[in-house]
Amino acid sequence: MPPSQKSSSTHYDFRDNGRDYGSGSGNPGKLNAFDLLVKLPILLLMLGFFGFFIISKGTCDPEEAKAFLARLPDMPAEFVQQLNDQKERQSAYEATAVQDRYYVGSLGRYCEWDDKYECYYDAETDCYFWYNNTTKTHTWQYWYEGISSDYGDYGWMEWDSSEMQWYIEVSDGDWEPLPEEYDRARLWHVE
Repeated sequence: MPPSQKSSSTHYDFRDNGRDYGSGSGNPGKLNAFDLLVKLPILLLMLGFFGFFIISKGTCDPEEAKAFLARLPDMPAEFVQQLNDQKERQSAYEATAVQDRYYVGSLGRYCEWDDKYECYYDAETDCYFWYNNTTKTHTWQYWYEGISSDYGDYGWMEWDSSEMQWYIEVSDGDWEPLPEEYDRARLWHVE
């Protein structure tokens, strides 16, 4: 059975790691003559080269760079389209979220809503799942008995489709790739 508290984070969330990248000159934020005469020009040259390298797709070919720069006016429209697609997916979920059943295409069947745990439940795979829209990055989270239960009050899992791997919450806000020792044969995810 999943814990009474759902995860308050996702493995996508970025956390401040406490590192301080201030200037090492004793006066944080102020540039001295050495910084202006040596470090700044080197930094600008490096940024220019890496920028050219990136926009030429690693080939350092001026024609590749020109092709990329020609696409720049279209990029805002592509970004807006991606945002609209994300909103449509969210709306599609919200339209089904109020239902007592949710159809999971990867399973080919409906899963019933469990009022006690406020999740959907698939009895065949003994999996509770819900759509975490309480965080910056919205995603489906899963509680598989026999895997998640090994982590006590944590153990919510997520599928990362870009990395093609499972993550599991091992402590509050701390996510790690699912250890290899667990059998993935019965694991599924909402597509």
